[in-house]
Amino acid sequence: MTDLRARLTGYAVAAFPVAVTTIILVIVWEVLVTVTGTPAYIIPAPSRIWDALFSGNANLAWHTALTGFESIAGFIIGSVLGALLGIVFAYSRFIARSLMPYVIASNTIPVVAVAPIIMLWFGSGLGSKIAVTAFLSFFPLALNMMKGLQSYDRTVMEVFHVAAATPTQRFFKMRLPSALPYIFVGLKLNVTFSVIGAIVSEFVQADRGLGFVIMTAYRTLNMPRLWAAMLASALLGILLFVLVAAAERLLIPWHSSMREAK
Repeated sequence: MTDLRARLTGYAVAAFPVAVTTIILVIVWEVLVTVTGTPAYIIPAPSRIWDALFSGNANLAWHTALTGFESIAGFIIGSVLGALLGIVFAYSRFIARSLMPYVIASNTIPVVAVAPIIMLWFGSGLGSKIAVTAFLSFFPLALNMMKGLQSYDRTVMEVFHVAAATPTQRFFKMRLPSALPYIFVGLKLNVTFSVIGAIVSEFVQADRGLGFVIMTAYRTLNMPRLWAAMLASALLGILLFVLVAAAERLLIPWHSSMREAK
């Protein structure tokens, strides 16, 4: 109970600066928009965005949940593919040199250009949205997995060699644990890119989701609803990032970055 209370106190202390900054920003924003009489189609007041987020627009929560599902599904698929590719690259220098230029090239292509092609391949349903999200969120983990698996302690590797450890034992007991900090960096990048990928795929063709809400609000100049959808997407990204960070804290509490964070 004492440990839980200490943790909650620590989280409250960590969140205090963000909360204070947000409150000040919202107050200044509201006052400036009200005093200057800025039209809502240029920049709406926070109070109007709040109304659009909660008052009479309950379906915005449904659109957010759908985009969240696409983000999570694409994140999982993209991360699995990225992890497997990173493992192959770490163990085969020839394959890494052969395929890395294509992987880098695919990551430099704008997702808005790739999304229509994926739509043609997978159709306009949910699968295409997940495919676009997975495409955008596999690259960071692939590179970080490769780098992490190659960054093991050579002295420890010699100990495993002397102990006649099998390749499987070396991977799971030595190389993978040492790669976990790199892996979580890739996962944090992946989870933010997954939200972007889901929303961009909804820009291209969709009748639901936050991307659809943003596009329809823009076309009708309903700026409070557009800002509300952007706020919902930001909160979704923050939530997913926090979940990955919590998993990192749970799985690698021994790492120096976790001890410094405490």
